[in-house]
Amino acid sequence: RWEIDNATAKFIAGKTESEVFNEGGFKWSASAERDIANWTDFTLRCEANHNGIWKCNVNAELRVLRVDGTYYSEKNLFEFNNENSNQKFLRTIAWPFLLHHLYRNRGKAAVECHIEIFSSESGNSIFAAPNDMSNVILKIGENKLHVSKEYLAVHSPVFKILFFGDFAEKDKEEIEIKDIVYEEFLDLLHLLYLGTVDITDNTVPHLLKLADQFQIEDLLKESEKHLTHSNGIGEAKKLLLSDQYRLTSLKIPFYEHYN
Repeated sequence: RWEIDNATAKFIAGKTESEVFNEGGFKWSASAERDIANWTDFTLRCEANHNGIWKCNVNAELRVLRVDGTYYSEKNLFEFNNENSNQKFLRTIAWPFLLHHLYRNRGKAAVECHIEIFSSESGNSIFAAPNDMSNVILKIGENKLHVSKEYLAVHSPVFKILFFGDFAEKDKEEIEIKDIVYEEFLDLLHLLYLGTVDITDNTVPHLLKLADQFQIEDLLKESEKHLTHSNGIGEAKKLLLSDQYRLTSLKIPFYEHYN
């Protein structure tokens, strides 16, 4: 979610850029610029966390939010790589429309980019090959991740038991992890190892799921804190997540409101 402060002045100037967001092991940013025909070019930028060869294919949806809760939407399939890190939603909306009060609330405008990564290569560079800190391979589907037993065990009692408990897996060089979405687990690794993935409205559902599955208490608490302060997730979904993952403090505002 990209919130544009002082939106009127920025739209009059003809160009504005977002901050950088981290998701799926990549760095994302967006910009809006008026073209010569007075239309808006929204550009989505994707960068890897390394200088090697990489590729990231995504389904992307752009939403320009209106103050009444509706939004203008544009969807595209994009391929990003080390030679082409910018992709445009061409002529999505007439630039003067962005100056209309329907798209601004107290001087702010809001844009959302919903990104679904359906394939990527080399975005997981630090986990793709053995290194001085790795001593086990986690296999998820056809993907292999080189990680540290000790580091994951510090964060997760589930991994501690798996790697050092009385299980056959503790002596294996390669351990298969089933019923896990590779891209979601990669987000978890990037968060734990590098802090390059943020807890956002888009990532919090699967980070909560993994934090609960692997009993990562700090991540559960941080995810609960994000949900408590988020305005981008509806009450029904918050209640569902609070029941599913036993997030007691998340329910308190609802109890107070209805009592």
